[in-house]
Amino acid sequence: MKPERKSGEESGSTRDAILDATEAIMVEEGYSAVTSRRVAERAGLKSQLVHYYFRTMDELFVTAYERSEKEFLQRHLQAVSSQNPIRALWDLAIHPKRTRLSQELIALSHHRKSMRSITARVLEQTHAINTAFIGKYLQEAGVDPDEFPPVVVSHIINGLSRGLINEEAVGVSQGHSELRAFAECWISKLEAAHGQAHASGDKAEIDAPASA
Repeated sequence: MKPERKSGEESGSTRDAILDATEAIMVEEGYSAVTSRRVAERAGLKSQLVHYYFRTMDELFVTAYERSEKEFLQRHLQAVSSQNPIRALWDLAIHPKRTRLSQELIALSHHRKSMRSITARVLEQTHAINTAFIGKYLQEAGVDPDEFPPVVVSHIINGLSRGLINEEAVGVSQGHSELRAFAECWISKLEAAHGQAHASGDKAEIDAPASA
């Protein structure tokens, strides 16, 4: 027997509860732990409701990914359009929960064809947005684009943050404080160069820090 159809507002609330539960399980235990029963338990619902709103687990995962994509791109655009986009991007990238969810969704897309196009779209959009805003910021700070190509900086931010989150998730912390200090040093120098260039009307120069 199918559950009684809910009102539009209640239906949306139930869908969001199911999607929230799915994301929470993925972050805490990984995508392989997500089942309709576990999702229902986490959301405080009957398991049949999960199948009522999402006919298959594939549909549930795709919907969760698409919702996450919209939220991520919104936060991402806010970060890159801020006064200090590289710091904002770094802070966003090293957020444990968001990065962990992103990693799980990407890993899941390797096993579910329906999600691969979403992953490709997200990564391509991310690097395109980063390249445009980082390029402008670095140019204003007087950074040589041949020495620090914007798309390379984008990949470095994403790659380093994923490495940190993945290692910390399994209890590895060796070198992490040094890496964070190095990033903080370089970002601070970049911000100073950018501010100096704006204040003087000239382009300042910046080098990578010799040490953390």
